[in-house]
Amino acid sequence: MKLSLNTLPRGRSEQIFDSIAQLQHDESIEWKPLSLILDLSIDHHDQSFYLKGHVTCTGLFICSTGMEEFEDTLEGDFEFILTYNSKHLDDNASEEIILIPGPQIEYDLYPVVHDIVLLAIPISHICGPDCKAGKALQEGIQEEAKPDERWAKLKDMFNE
Repeated sequence: MKLSLNTLPRGRSEQIFDSIAQLQHDESIEWKPLSLILDLSIDHHDQSFYLKGHVTCTGLFICSTGMEEFEDTLEGDFEFILTYNSKHLDDNASEEIILIPGPQIEYDLYPVVHDIVLLAIPISHICGPDCKAGKALQEGIQEEAKPDERWAKLKDMFNE
């Protein structure tokens, strides 16, 4: 997902990247990516490139409750400025700015896309609110709780 900086026209332009090759070969990914679309808007002014992107990624995940495979779509957005001019670092303190070396003519967007996709994965990634496999697994694991007889006297302590 390399962006050729030297071929970008001045002003606003759009690019769409739809290759998942890098994501499929990334060994840090513990799920199977099926599709990826990066819709990128570029605003090129002088020595700066204002990038705004929307990432949509579909993959096969393992349900954290039912331990079964399911398909899900992850989405995320990003915005940052690429610049050759260090003056922009002082002018735009509130924005995310990446200073690139002068002769560099390509910028690899994969690390940004990788982070957006990984941050979009929920902490508890389940196949749905009514995960049948998860409910069946929980029922099989839970034992009927029997109260400890040593604590039985405490049960009525506050019933006066």
